[in-house]
Formats: sequence, structure tokens, C-alpha cells
Amino acid sequence: MRIKVIIPNSGMSSETLREREKMLSAYAWPGTEISVDCIDKGPESIESSYDEVLACPYILEKALQAQGEGYEALIIYCGSDPAVGALREILDIPVIGPGKVSKLIASDLGYRFSVLTVLDSCIVRDREAVYEKGFESEKLASVRSIGIPVSALRNDLEEAFEALRQAGEKCLADGADCLVLSCLGMAGLGERLQEALGVPVLDPAGLAVQYAQLLVKLGLAQSRIAYPRPPEKTRI
Repeated sequence: MRIKVIIPNSGMSSETLREREKMLSAYAWPGTEISVDCIDKGPESIESSYDEVLACPYILEKALQAQGEGYEALIIYCGSDPAVGALREILDIPVIGPGKVSKLIASDLGYRFSVLTVLDSCIVRDREAVYEKGFESEKLASVRSIGIPVSALRNDLEEAFEALRQAGEKCLADGADCLVLSCLGMAGLGERLQEALGVPVLDPAGLAVQYAQLLVKLGLAQSRIAYPRPPEKTRI
């Protein structure tokens, strides 16, 4: 099984990409190949709708290339799930949005979940994304930020963890019984946070890899009724 992971951040070094590849491969089944790539142009991270729109054309380009190279599933490595809807329309392989998958599982493991995001400016956007993805308003207990931008999350993982722990405690006080990490830059901190707080913490990185493998194994992909192919027309 071959899975392509596209990070919608530009300017990442080959060393950083290989580190992400190694980390995600820990979630892979025997015989599963994980290949990680990033967009060639666009924003260095996605922290706004503006960033997302700028990144999407380059995500589409990389995704089409991945299907052409024979990859069997595609993960867009961002909690905002940028371009996932468009890619499901034009690709035949399953396309996974880690943000939605994490919230789906959180909804199954508990009654109400909270989302841990990066910056205060992302709170409204993350709250809106929950509703846009079809979750009922009462499922969301809160969205809280940790005050660390995406580009700095992995500079000091101890600092990031402590910020997540403090914000997570506030989420529990808000009435959450599960927590969802909104940013894939938080990858690897979910298990430790779960031990510290005693509630399920959904880490989109590992979940996305496992879900991608499950869909490939079962021969499942997005429905053509839900995601019909775009009509033929001139597109410049």
C-alpha cells in the first residue's frame, strides 16, 4: 500500500519532510509506504482562510501528480482540510481530511469535544469549521488556543505540550469529554496529553494514516454521488 501525504506548507526542507515521514511511518501497517511532500509555493503555514486559498492550487497540483504516480490514498496534512472537497471530485483514490476524521471519532468516543488550536485569531475559524463539517452545535464544548504559531510549534515541544495541557484543562472545565488537536504540527503530543488529562485526545496525524489504510484495505473511496466530477469547460 502506498500513501501520499501532502503538507500544505511551503519552504520545508527535505530533512524536515523525512522526519515527518519517519514519524508517520510509525502508524503504518507492515508493507505500507508513507511518502511525505510539501507544496512548492504558497504560505509557510495555514492559519487563516486567506492562507488556505493561496495554498489550494499547489495542493491540487501535487495531488494529481500523486495519483498519476500510483499512490492509493492521499492525506492533506492540515486540520483545516484544505482542497479536500475539490480533490474528491477529481481523484479516484480516497482523499482524507484529518480535521473532519478526528472530529468524527471524537463524536463517537464522547458526547462533547473541544478543539485545541494555535492562535486566538484561529478560534472563530476552527469553530465555524465544526459547523461547516456537519456537526451539531451542542457537540462542540469550546475552541481554545495555545498562543503558538504553526511555524514555531515544533521548536520547543515541551513548551507546546505545557500550553496544550493548560488549554486542555480549560476545555475540560468547559464541559468537553474529548479533545481534538486542530493542527498537524501538534503531532505526537496527543498521547502524552491524554495521559496527563485522562480523556481521549484525538491526534489527527496518526488517525489520518490509520483511516487511509482502512479505506484502501476495504476498497472504499469518496462517493461519486456526493462528489460528482466537475463538468467539462474551459479553465484557464
